[in-house]
Amino acid sequence: MMKMLKILVILFFFFSTSLVWGEAFYDGFEREDNDELENDWKVQTDGTITIEIVDNEALISGTQATDWQRSGLFRSVEEETKVYFDFLANDKFNVHLRLDDEGSGSYIDIYAPPGGSFSYAALSGGDAWPGWTAIPGSNTKAGQYNNFGVEKDGDDLLIILNEKEILAVEHPNLRNITKILIASDAAAGTKGSL
Repeated sequence: MMKMLKILVILFFFFSTSLVWGEAFYDGFEREDNDELENDWKVQTDGTITIEIVDNEALISGTQATDWQRSGLFRSVEEETKVYFDFLANDKFNVHLRLDDEGSGSYIDIYAPPGGSFSYAALSGGDAWPGWTAIPGSNTKAGQYNNFGVEKDGDDLLIILNEKEILAVEHPNLRNITKILIASDAAAGTKGSL
């Protein structure tokens, strides 16, 4: 059975997962404007960055205080295999998607600057930071919505941009996706939104 999650972060997030059982989960942030995300979402912020619901969307905005410190929303998940979202690449904040297996300490972190190409870092528990690896052919469309996704297929993580698979990353230590983080970052002093 497919489980769907829709999140709007000035853009439209689409998060689908395969489960053996369960009801569909959907969160379109269709609630009053405020700073409470609800539905088990938590926030992490830096500087004057805020994450709030505005016009039924989750908005990440403000001024970055610390170089490349992440600000965004995250939640624990179980047995997730797919994450998709659309984002508008038209402001000064980078977009990040990080998927963690908290049991093994492994993760994959994927990011792109507005209108730029994606890079990733895949880390297994206890490994040294591998650095960023560029993903050829992954240029985002500046000023337009881009569809981005990751699907777990056995030991591979398939990275998909605008409905085209751009890379398969072998990552056998990321056995279960137990946490997702959707975030921004920038150089200190950068004012922007996502």
